[in-house]
Amino acid sequence: MPAVLICAASLLSPLPLRAEEAPAAQSGEVEVSSLISPVDACNRAQAQRPAGAVVTTMHYERLGEPAERSFRCRVRWSTAKDAALTGRPILFGPSL
Repeated sequence: MPAVLICAASLLSPLPLRAEEAPAAQSGEVEVSSLISPVDACNRAQAQRPAGAVVTTMHYERLGEPAERSFRCRVRWSTAKDAALTGRPILFGPSL
């Protein structure tokens, strides 16, 4: 009977069959232009990053002639666990 108890105990705590790998960290860049404002351009660029990605840098610029309203925003993002947040405010509207 002791042999049966040992076998039953080994069934309660099975060993993992294979090691689970963590998903590889990714990074990327999104660039969006807007005729409305830099706020609109940056909101739309930020909305295109993957879920859970951290914004690491952001840059926006005005395009065209002084009387024109054209803006471009570039957002770089990363899914790495040690990715450092940018020190600048990014999301000007409600959270996504």
